[in-house]
Parts: sequence; C-alpha cells; structure tokens
Amino acid sequence: MSMVLHHSKLNPPIPASITLRSGGSLVREQFQALYELQKLDSQVLEIDRSAGLIPAKIVEIEGSVDVLRSRLGASNATLQSLKKEMSDLEVTVAEESAKHQHWKRRLNDIKNSREYQALSREIEQGERQVRDLEEKLLELGIAVENQEGEVKEQTTQLQDKEADVRQKVTDLRDAQTGIRRDAEQATTGRDQLAKRVSPRVLKRYETLRNRLGGIAVATVHDGACSGCNMQLRPQQVVELLRATSWETCPTCHRILVHETQITGPDE
Repeated sequence: MSMVLHHSKLNPPIPASITLRSGGSLVREQFQALYELQKLDSQVLEIDRSAGLIPAKIVEIEGSVDVLRSRLGASNATLQSLKKEMSDLEVTVAEESAKHQHWKRRLNDIKNSREYQALSREIEQGERQVRDLEEKLLELGIAVENQEGEVKEQTTQLQDKEADVRQKVTDLRDAQTGIRRDAEQATTGRDQLAKRVSPRVLKRYETLRNRLGGIAVATVHDGACSGCNMQLRPQQVVELLRATSWETCPTCHRILVHETQITGPDE
C-alpha cells in the first residue's frame, strides 16, 4: 500500500534515524505494527473527510429548493400585481360606464342644439374610452389566467423538489451516521497496535501525522519514497533492509518502511 501526500517542510528538522536495539524478529514486528497503524489511521482520516463533505452537500441540495421558492415568490408577486391592476381597472370601467349612463339621461332633457351636440360628442368619446378599457381588462384577464397557470405549475415543481430534497437529506444524514459508525469500528484495535511500537517512535509518528496531514509513514519501493516519489540514497536503503534503525525520508520527512518489512522478501 502506498501512502502519498505532498511534501511539507518541517521546522524544527526531524532526526534522520533512531537506532533500534531489539532483535530482528521484534524489529520486523514493529515495522509491521507501525505500517498497520498508519493504514488504520489513514482509513479513519478518509472516513472523516467523507463525513466532512456531507454538511456542505446538504446545504447545496437545500439551496436548490430556495431557488424554486424564490422563483415562485416572484411569480406570485407578479400575479398579485396583475390582479390588483385588473381590480382597479374594473372600478374605473364601472365608474366611467355609470357616468356615461348619467350623461345619456341628461341628453333627453337638453333643448339647446349646441349643448346637445357637445354632450353627444362627450358621450361618444367616453363610450370609446370604456371600450378601450374593457379590451385592456380582457387582456389582463388572460394575463392573470396565464400567470395563475404558471404559479400552479411552479407550486407543483416546488412540492416535488421539496419531497425529493427531504429524501436526499435523510439519505445523507443516514450516511453520516453510518460513516460515524465506520469511524468508531475502524479505530478498534488501535491501542493494541500502538503498544507494539516503541514509545519513542510512536511519539515521532504522532508528531509527523499531525504535521503532514495524517500521513506519517511511507513505504520504500525500488529505492523511492512513496510519500514524495523521491529517490533515496543507496546507503539509506541498505539501512532499511538491515532494519537496525528507523529511517526518515530526507525530502518529506516521513518514517520509512521498506516493502520487504511488510510483505516479506520473496512476496
């Protein structure tokens, strides 16, 4: 397993090695334990990262509903504006019609020809104005009907979207619960693994893990560090194969574990 993270410079510098005073089999066991510890911690780190994405995803999903709500709100506002304009126009038409009816009744009482003609022209102009207003009223009625249809359609879309979002948010929260459960299960046995590593190396491991984004151990394959892909000095590779000391990468400063220490030389 390759554990890769971009190089981070450390300050203060980390010593290149710690000499081991244990026998070969115990040394190999410690290498394996440290490698397994890093695998476990990497798994937990990945789980935590996955869990961290869920709240933002929920906000994003709920935001899509807000867009539809905003659009529906604007459509409702337009509908109310059209209805008010239509209502005001109906009042105007009624008032103008009543006024012209009053003028028509007065027309029968006028004996003067000039006054009669003048009032007749006013009535004719008024009736023409009322017809124009009634046509406008008819247009507004069609506009209101169309807008009501649009509001109804958008309301249905919003209700469907809200139901879909509720389900998605429920699924995400369930996934979040599952991720927390996975994280708890993943940490099982960590204490036992940590006890198999010397306290001094374990302290360095924890320090590096905090500094390097959770990845403190890198495997060595074909003479290169998997943490930064940089080639190691041949002598350092030899030291790793001897397993007489803990070595760190001179470039990314991760603790190095040779692949033969975790897979065996013949695998």
